[in-house]
Amino acid sequence: MLTVAVFSYNRGEFLRNCVRSVQRNLPGAVIRVYDDNSDDPATKAVLADLGVSVITPESSDARRLGGLYSNMQTALMAAETPWILFLQEDMQMVRPVGEADLAAIAALFAEDQRRAFVGPVFFKAISMKRHHRQCVPQETPRCYRLRDGASPAEQAKRIAYFDVCIGHVAQLRAAGWQFGDSERGNVQQARRLFSDMPTLGEPFIFYLPEVPVFRNRRKSLAARIAARLTGPGVKAFRDMTAAEVARFATRPLSQWPVAEDFLTPCDPTVRRPFVYRDVKRTWWLALLHRAESWVRRR
Repeated sequence: MLTVAVFSYNRGEFLRNCVRSVQRNLPGAVIRVYDDNSDDPATKAVLADLGVSVITPESSDARRLGGLYSNMQTALMAAETPWILFLQEDMQMVRPVGEADLAAIAALFAEDQRRAFVGPVFFKAISMKRHHRQCVPQETPRCYRLRDGASPAEQAKRIAYFDVCIGHVAQLRAAGWQFGDSERGNVQQARRLFSDMPTLGEPFIFYLPEVPVFRNRRKSLAARIAARLTGPGVKAFRDMTAAEVARFATRPLSQWPVAEDFLTPCDPTVRRPFVYRDVKRTWWLALLHRAESWVRRR
């Protein structure tokens, strides 16, 4: 039912953690890694050791990243299952995905024939004000979706697409979907073509915290300092246990699936609320990184 397409570049240990988490929690899934021409020897070793299909599409500009959306289009056109999960290597499948989860995805697509995307990602604590304003829990099928009677302003901002999502392959192909070159552009396209994108009542994907930052294939001074402060290795999550999953699946939807409430990092020093780029672990690193980015843009 589901193809998992993982997009990567030069983050071998993150890629290994991502793929292994899918193999643990969704055994039997079709997993394809789309690597953006990684040149790091350690990453190349991981790619060779994963035991899954690895596709390396041609890059139009070897000096910089930017192949994500063309790689996503390639993955969509190659999918042979009804749905495709677009996933990035700095994320993790944090719990087992079973028949009830697949049935929930099917129900959400069946509920609205104009629906092309479903969200499988836990909510970030830092974004909950916006989510509470825009969305409401829905019992059947269990999800969090756009509030009925939303104002025109909220409709214009409605959640329609994220780069990490589950796509309905036939619906996307029938609409002639072509990924643009930015998440914002893809959101606008999805608003034109499709209905809203609900988030599963029981999501199973989340972003890893404190991920190293690099742009255009190089690290800023702030990023190099941050890497020393956060230490080596992936800040992975412990998989939810069977008992935790059972409680999660039967909780009232008034208890929103906020990552900080349900997920436990293996490293107890990870900052809470979670930050997702290592340069944001401290205020002064974030300021230095912004200053360097501003100088480089001039």
